Amino acid sequence: MKFKKVASVLLAVSMVLGMTACAGEGKETGDSKAETPVKEETGTVKTETAKDTVSEKETTITMWSWSPITRTCEKMLEAFEKENPGIKIEFSYYNYDPEYLSALSAAAASDSLPDIIGLQPGSMTAQYADYLLDYSDYAAKDWGENWKENYPDMIASQIQMGNKEGDTSNYILPIEAQIISIVYNKNVFKKYNLEIPTTYEELKQLCKTLNENGVAPLFFGGSNGWQAVNMFTMLCSQIDTTIFDKAQAGEIKWTDPKMVQAMGNFRMMFDDGIFQTGAMSADANTNGTPAFVSDNAAMMALGSWWCQEFTAEDPATTVADWDFGFFYLPPIGTAEKAAMPVGGIDFGYGITKNCKNKDAAWKALKSFSSGAGIQACANDVNNLPAFKGIEPENPELNPELVKQYNSFAIDLDSAMNQRIGEPTVETALQNALAGVGSGELTPEEGCQAVQDAQDAL
Repeated sequence: MKFKKVASVLLAVSMVLGMTACAGEGKETGDSKAETPVKEETGTVKTETAKDTVSEKETTITMWSWSPITRTCEKMLEAFEKENPGIKIEFSYYNYDPEYLSALSAAAASDSLPDIIGLQPGSMTAQYADYLLDYSDYAAKDWGENWKENYPDMIASQIQMGNKEGDTSNYILPIEAQIISIVYNKNVFKKYNLEIPTTYEELKQLCKTLNENGVAPLFFGGSNGWQAVNMFTMLCSQIDTTIFDKAQAGEIKWTDPKMVQAMGNFRMMFDDGIFQTGAMSADANTNGTPAFVSDNAAMMALGSWWCQEFTAEDPATTVADWDFGFFYLPPIGTAEKAAMPVGGIDFGYGITKNCKNKDAAWKALKSFSSGAGIQACANDVNNLPAFKGIEPENPELNPELVKQYNSFAIDLDSAMNQRIGEPTVETALQNALAGVGSGELTPEEGCQAVQDAQDAL
């Protein structure tokens, strides 16, 4: 297994220009090990180096991704290579934005994409579909014609999300899935005698108490577009579980009264002090995580990936003791019901058309999805296996953590889609939420901006 840590866009681009796909022999490279505190898409905080030598007879598969975090990815790749000693994975880890996105764009432009690339469903997969292999025949051969039944319905539906009309190919193979919820710090709740809120009035009072004591209530990373979209999908689910997908499909407009209602409830959370002061300039990873684990923030809208903090090498005390619980957002503002689980594919992998040994690449994807590779990820509680029936086999895990983790897996069966199929619409929605959150746009104007982007398509 070969690891390379890419730390900047310039370095990423220079690597792209020199990369060749499916080489029979590789050069020795540093092995970077990094951990991501919170964000589903980013981050490293420490590195260590290891080297190995690849023999001439070994098949080398090149692979780029931002996920899973490198300590988990090391375990995943080692599990695969142990079962397949003739195949080596030369893996390059990137921070998601802008390093990974920039590297992929440059590699696509120069026709030098690696053999396997990490993907998100919908807009990201759609952006690179022309460079990706349709793996349908491989999946049908190994899992049968009804192979998508191995995934929860919502996960299966996201595989072709963003495909062009009439395109029934499968480009992204789901690896891990996620459920978004409100994670809370039990220490903070205990200190201020707080209970899990079941109504909006209870949530407002809880946040008022926290604000008065200098504790961030529901920490919101307003500078992170993914945080805003996750929150918005939760708010949509409180009003109508179908409107988010219907708007994407053009069955209703983004200016539909229900969408405007959800956008208005999003703005209301700022006005009523549900989010911390300065939320729109905050980063969930660099600002939110330190506050959350040090008892200076009470709640965060996070995903099941938060569980991975427990298996970090040197976790904070609150993490080591697993002083966290979760709940689903109570009815906000004008909504009448609590949020339902929202989520879907966290990330998947695709095989590029550049790959010269597609059989070997598929072996790797199969292991990462349903075999020894994904079992290693589950043992590290690095988000949820997308493939059904895979659970952690790690006796060192906190029992309460395992209980929460397994409950998230169950909730995948009833979760609402959080993903957007078209890149332009996703960007427009993130920009609209930023505008509404900062007060620069009204909820009506925000929804109209998204509709304008969809109309322009």
